[in-house]
Amino acid sequence: MIFVLVLTGVVASMISMSMSQLLMGTSLAVAVLIGRQLFRSLSRPYVLRIVSWFALVLLVGGLVGIVYVKAGGTPLLELQAGYRTTYLYLTTFSFAFIGDIIRPSAIFDEPGAFAMFVAIVTMFNDTFRQNQKLNHALVLLLIFTGSLAGLAMAALYFVASNATRVHLKRNIVLVVALFASFFTMSLLAPTNPISLSFDTFYSDRLVIEDGTIAGDNRSNQVDEFFEVVDDQILLVGAKNANTYYDVHDQSSHPFSILFGYGLIIWLPYATLLIWLLFLTFQNGFNNAYTSIGLFLLLLQRPYLYHMSWSILIVATVWLLCTVARQYPNKAFSAR
Repeated sequence: MIFVLVLTGVVASMISMSMSQLLMGTSLAVAVLIGRQLFRSLSRPYVLRIVSWFALVLLVGGLVGIVYVKAGGTPLLELQAGYRTTYLYLTTFSFAFIGDIIRPSAIFDEPGAFAMFVAIVTMFNDTFRQNQKLNHALVLLLIFTGSLAGLAMAALYFVASNATRVHLKRNIVLVVALFASFFTMSLLAPTNPISLSFDTFYSDRLVIEDGTIAGDNRSNQVDEFFEVVDDQILLVGAKNANTYYDVHDQSSHPFSILFGYGLIIWLPYATLLIWLLFLTFQNGFNNAYTSIGLFLLLLQRPYLYHMSWSILIVATVWLLCTVARQYPNKAFSAR
């Protein structure tokens, strides 16, 4: 695997005449090794419990920060995190101030990254069947990150986790009914207090206009990708092809890597997505929360070549590979 990843980077760099792809392939190969060690560490119950409690502390801190701001609290500190300015609100950082509500990001640069970290922790707990009550609390508090990824993972946990899947049909009906009721209410009574509060907390990304979700920037990025992509971008990526890379926001969708660096270096990412879906069906939906959850997270945040995130992602892949061998293909019957 390491050889294939490095070779993929070499070939992609030779075609694009750039070192970027070689560095990406090499960094992912390193992440395979480090991710395996991280998986082994998190396989130890006491380590996983410590990490889970750490995630809980961050989530509670985020909730305290929301209450603090709602009560009129002001930032205690200002920091520059990359291209964003983020603020410390008592117990959490946040750059997203919406009305009198913040979307907490804890120690991360933004709420979605915070939600992704916590979601991966819950995947380890659910797959190993450990810390069940603590895991329930983590999933519930994910909703208060204000991230759509957190909301999606909470819904997925309710219907697909090892802890709840025995009531799969009932849970699916409840989740579908809940979301259907919300969207129906938003269409028929767009100014109702429940929808307004919910939309505000999620940055108005669930507001429906002309039959579509107006605030969904991911689908807009995908639409724009198919408008600007050409043969040269497919071959070498926009970073090496023209100025599109700096002009268009193509940062957070399934084709982001392809857009920036070309088709060849995108293939490991695409292969991982296909493998996650294949594994879900092959295992009869055992550990579906982890396999489908990682698939959904990677669709929204293609962080496979970000060194820190790639280690967490690869550790979760090692988790799925190992548990797939321990729990052979067993379909389950939902009750």
